[in-house]
Amino acid sequence: MIEKRNKRGFFGLLRHAKKFIELREWLNDRVTLDAYQDPQNSIMQVNDTTLSVATPTQTVRFVYIAPFVLAFWGLSFHMLSSFGPNEGMVSSAHYMIDLNQSYKNIGREYDEKRDMYYRTLVDEDGTGSKVTLIKAVTLYGDEDYRDFVYKKIGAICVLLMISLAGTIAFLCLPRMADIYFDRERKIVYTWRRGKVAACHFDSLGYREMMQGLNLLLYSEHKKRQFWPANFFVQPTARANFNNENDNTEFMAQVFAFMDKGKSAVITGESFERPQPKYYLYIDEKPENFE
Repeated sequence: MIEKRNKRGFFGLLRHAKKFIELREWLNDRVTLDAYQDPQNSIMQVNDTTLSVATPTQTVRFVYIAPFVLAFWGLSFHMLSSFGPNEGMVSSAHYMIDLNQSYKNIGREYDEKRDMYYRTLVDEDGTGSKVTLIKAVTLYGDEDYRDFVYKKIGAICVLLMISLAGTIAFLCLPRMADIYFDRERKIVYTWRRGKVAACHFDSLGYREMMQGLNLLLYSEHKKRQFWPANFFVQPTARANFNNENDNTEFMAQVFAFMDKGKSAVITGESFERPQPKYYLYIDEKPENFE
């Protein structure tokens, strides 16, 4: 088992950012790499000059956003389906309408407002619906029950809006650009929403977290020109409970590529993994990138 490099961190993770370059000697002394046809570890592309690694957009969509959206849609439909007159309410309404009609026929007093409530509830077709319930409650219902129905309608509307917003976020979240390690120019770069983020390889910062490996580059900033920015990598593709051992091979592959070239990482002339599908938008490279 490889000796831990972050002995004080939780689960062997690094709490504060450090320079990535400081790992070179540690990894070279302890990790022996073999080249493979598929380098794994979320690596998307390897050629003579560039190694690229995916950011966890796909994981964010399907691990964090999708369950949230499905749960809220399920709750919304459950509340929506349970809202409205049930069989017991409809049956009781018909009984009270018949009873009030018999009272009317013999000249006995009855609650006319309540009778109108029942008649409005079941309407002409005699079955009742969500619309007839709202109409009956609005025109003839007592204040407490009216407040209850209105609050339930409000809760359903809020759930539907949250569900819709989550669905839009799921569909509109763009496929983020990969992070590129350029061994020819000795730089690391990527981009987000039209803003370039880059740094010299020797200046790259990193922090190991339970969510994966956090890389620190310098991104374009409105006020400060360039400012440190965080970019996540998940070599294991797990959304959580990552430890330093999950990052070790990927880190070693990066150093091997930057120091020795593609032959230290892959067996073929080049490697390219198909990009994830089912995205409406792709975070395109800025026009003034170079």
